[in-house]
Amino acid sequence: MRPNTHVLCRQVNDGAVLIHLETNQIYDLNRTGYRIWQLLQEGSDPSAIEDRLRQEFDVEPAVAASELRALLERLSSEGLIEEGTDATGPAA
Repeated sequence: MRPNTHVLCRQVNDGAVLIHLETNQIYDLNRTGYRIWQLLQEGSDPSAIEDRLRQEFDVEPAVAASELRALLERLSSEGLIEEGTDATGPAA
């Protein structure tokens, strides 16, 4: 998963605002959501993101997994993230 190229992210206080340029929709992310967004931008996969959340926010594994899954589903349903491909593109 990676951020959609048509989405701008701007840090605001402890969180961030996402602006989907194709739909003109605006989304607020809290501090945890913004951290997940940053990790997605870095190319981290969901498993690595979950590990980082548990370390950085001292949260139980089940809670981290549940919260991450819910946010990724929401971001995906709103078209804010998309499936990524490697540098060589999709497999033939």
